[in-house]
Amino acid sequence: MSLVLDIVFVADVRFEGGTSTALATEIIAAARAGLRTGLLAVKGPLLGLPFPMHPDLRRLIDHGFTERIDPDMPVRAGMVQIHHPTIIENRPDRRIAITCDVLLIVLHHPLYDAAKRRQYDLERVVRHAQEAFGRMPVLAPVSSVVRHSLTWTLPPDTSVLEEDWPNLIDTDDWPRRPDRPVGSPIVIGRHSRPDPLKWPSREEVGQVYPVDGKRYRIRILGAGDYLAAKYGTVPHNWDMLPFAWEGIADFLATLDFYVYFHDPAWSEAFGRTILEALAVGLVVVLPPHFEPLFGEAAVYTVSAHVERVINRFIDDPALFREQGERARKFVETQHGASLYSVRIARVMALLAETPAHDKAPVRPVPPLPMRNVLFMSSNGIGVGHVAQQLAIAKRLPLRLKPVFATMSYSMRAAVEAGYQAHFLPHHRILDATPDDWNDALAEEVFELIAHLNPAVFAYDATAVFEGVTRALEMFPGLFKVWVRRPLWRESHAVFLQFADCFDAIVEPGELAEDFDHGPTEAFRKEVLLVPPVLHLDPAERMRREDARAALDIPEDALVVAVQLGSGANFDMTGVRRRLIAEVLRHPQALVLEIRSPIAAEAETAETLGERHRIVSLFPSFRYSRAFDAAISAAGYNAFHEQVLGGIPTLFVPNEADEMDLQVKRARWAELTGHGWLLRRDFDLSLAPRHIERLLDPAERATIAKRCAAIAWENGATEIARYLEDHARLVRTDRDVTRP
Repeated sequence: MSLVLDIVFVADVRFEGGTSTALATEIIAAARAGLRTGLLAVKGPLLGLPFPMHPDLRRLIDHGFTERIDPDMPVRAGMVQIHHPTIIENRPDRRIAITCDVLLIVLHHPLYDAAKRRQYDLERVVRHAQEAFGRMPVLAPVSSVVRHSLTWTLPPDTSVLEEDWPNLIDTDDWPRRPDRPVGSPIVIGRHSRPDPLKWPSREEVGQVYPVDGKRYRIRILGAGDYLAAKYGTVPHNWDMLPFAWEGIADFLATLDFYVYFHDPAWSEAFGRTILEALAVGLVVVLPPHFEPLFGEAAVYTVSAHVERVINRFIDDPALFREQGERARKFVETQHGASLYSVRIARVMALLAETPAHDKAPVRPVPPLPMRNVLFMSSNGIGVGHVAQQLAIAKRLPLRLKPVFATMSYSMRAAVEAGYQAHFLPHHRILDATPDDWNDALAEEVFELIAHLNPAVFAYDATAVFEGVTRALEMFPGLFKVWVRRPLWRESHAVFLQFADCFDAIVEPGELAEDFDHGPTEAFRKEVLLVPPVLHLDPAERMRREDARAALDIPEDALVVAVQLGSGANFDMTGVRRRLIAEVLRHPQALVLEIRSPIAAEAETAETLGERHRIVSLFPSFRYSRAFDAAISAAGYNAFHEQVLGGIPTLFVPNEADEMDLQVKRARWAELTGHGWLLRRDFDLSLAPRHIERLLDPAERATIAKRCAAIAWENGATEIARYLEDHARLVRTDRDVTRP
């Protein structure tokens, strides 16, 4: 049975700027009008970097304002709106099971820019839209600028909507600027997504945004390094704030004037940010070519006269107030979100081939089709890669099924968590040559993907193997994500060459990021950065009394957890014995040694006394409120668990060549007061002093307090949402007719 909706929005939901903001407003307006809508996500060709879904659109899906549409879902819609022509310029890489009465392509961008360069192939756009949805589209320009850019000869049988499809805005979300006089200094501001073409030329910028710091402050939302690259130097009176999706209304309320000029090579289709400034009642100063769009709501002048215009309004407070009121009134009457339902009814009556029908019947929304997400990880020394993937997998929605493939013996953790798992032995285990092993690995991964038909392939490792990349080449439509941690050694830089084998690279956050100057640092702007990832949130841990009861630990014991890794690549026996012996010198101390689930000698290890216990716990972090202190390796997972869990810890980094730079994490903790560092090759003679500090109640309290002050959200949630959003999208980011 088909899902029946009034409107299906088709959009690249990753767009940062006005296209997504305008779409979010329309979705809300449709919901308030009682219209049932759905959102089909498209990965178009304009954005190459791993942008996440725009948060406004994400919230609307989460809160039920619109339905997430899977391309395989049969949907019958009164209207389909394709937002932005470029997303359909290439043919979709899969069939779309959506039919409709009216098909609109909302043209958010001119066909030609200011330099008369064509921005997209309109004939291809129309043809691919018709093929995808089985109906000839109608073009809906967002403004007269876009309308005038269309050629006189349109593609055959293509029509253009007689009325424009301008951006709408809900003025309730844009409170009026406080009625106050212009301050001193005068605050001129602007905001836009970070793009140098959104800014005036080097010759004009000093006239548009005066450099007199005593008289003017220039406040910028959406600043970045690109401004210094464009202008050489940035004036001292610029207050530069990074691009943000939230808090824009508050930012605008701090301004006296809004001045927006852009590069001569740029052609602004509409100007969503301008509409927002008008909505809060600012005096908006623009170049003359914007006048057909905003009429008397704004003031127009050339760059050389901007300061003269501003002075005119400063000298006449009544005129200043009048202009702000005129701006607000214009938005309310011409661009108010309440106009949306009337617009839809008018267009449907005009274009629908059948008589107007009632709103879509209210029926239960069928569940989304089940999709597999294949998590693959390399061998690793511990359980870190699998644990990180488990953190992501547990946060996926129910209709996305995690499947694991790993070279690590920690696969058992995935099986015990109830997931389907496949073991792919590393060539060291098989005693095979790398070439032969990669041949076999390519076949295994190929067969696994062909059988599972996953929507997303998520690879977690530092090393990327040729066998994996060869298999992935056979599935161009599969969305491939590489999750790679920071703090690489230079010897690992060879793996950066495989970045192009993936559609996106995600880098989990690192508390010690200031200490990371490795080979991945130069590529940080090309990846999706998320907060540090933990398998469990600190709040998910057992209560102290429950954890101690489960571990049979007396309430008055001073418990030191010891977790120095699997020992798979370095014999930690001497370090382990020395540190445990030092702890046991204190009569109230109890050592709880937590052995790695993959440690070969876990069952045969000997205790060093009756106050020394050896246990196997996974995940051990669940019990960590029972610990008063810890001695731990500084691997990614263990380090962030100890610090974010507020556990006073002596870090003993594993400094083997194949490991990440654990010593930098531990050094960060030592220097910032979030833990202590002991290097096994240099500091072992200082063990008594380190243990004395570790067991000092005042020292522990200071460390715990500093750790608790760290603001943090689990990056696993963000990665899970990213995978979810890309598991149900349609790809048009390449021409599928070409190899």
